[in-house]
Amino acid sequence: VSFGNYTYPTCQDFLRACENQGIPYHDDLEDLKTAHGAEHWLKWINRDTGRRSDSAHAYIHPTMRNKENLFLVTSTKIEKIVVENGRAVGVRTLPMKPLHRNKPKARIYRARKQIVLSCGTCSSPLVLQRSGFGDPQKLRAAGVKPLVDLPGVGENFQDHYCFLTPYRVKPEVESFDDFVRGKKDVQKSAFDQWYANGTGPLATNGIEAGVKIRPTREELATSDEEFQRGYADYFENKPDKPLMHYSVISGFFGDHTRIPDGKYMTMFHFLEYPL
Repeated sequence: VSFGNYTYPTCQDFLRACENQGIPYHDDLEDLKTAHGAEHWLKWINRDTGRRSDSAHAYIHPTMRNKENLFLVTSTKIEKIVVENGRAVGVRTLPMKPLHRNKPKARIYRARKQIVLSCGTCSSPLVLQRSGFGDPQKLRAAGVKPLVDLPGVGENFQDHYCFLTPYRVKPEVESFDDFVRGKKDVQKSAFDQWYANGTGPLATNGIEAGVKIRPTREELATSDEEFQRGYADYFENKPDKPLMHYSVISGFFGDHTRIPDGKYMTMFHFLEYPL
């Protein structure tokens, strides 16, 4: 991680505003302990190249170049887990873009040792349900033969409440708006700088600073009883859990064709843990 070889000035303005509000500055809010403070936001960007770091380039590609035991199949989705005699033995896949739309060619990959299902919050339960794992009544209603009675599969989804608030800023404030809006001279300057030495506006995502926050006792006293009960139940005795996160984005986070020309900043707010 790094600061991305470039930081918009909005970062320091935001951190000064946090300090004025009594929110302390921390070098690292991602230490799994600090739940109240502000920081210069670190990003998954290689500080030497200015390129975004991701699992494909950091792990998969190097491993495939140097090892023979990693095989990657692209443009493919998992239809279901293959179960034989009560044991998961493989997965059945379908191409994302089949040659024949009505008859996609399925393929089965068999496991020698184990299967790791890692399809994300929404897709992992779907794969399990299509494979016969879940609430038998719901599976039968969907035309799936139940294999394992697990009523909790696909239940109790929770999400982070999130909203974004844009603000107009002064014309001289630096932001990524003109680049996103397609101004040729701005884009050329940014690309030239990035290709030359991996720095400049393209070496950051524009999310420069953020806050994790817990309410003070005085603030809690102004909330209603339902909120106070929820906070006492889930947060009060867990000092490592922030109630809310928000960060500053150095530009308008949205469709620039729907707003007037100009410079913007966006505040990004979401609950860290669903209530």
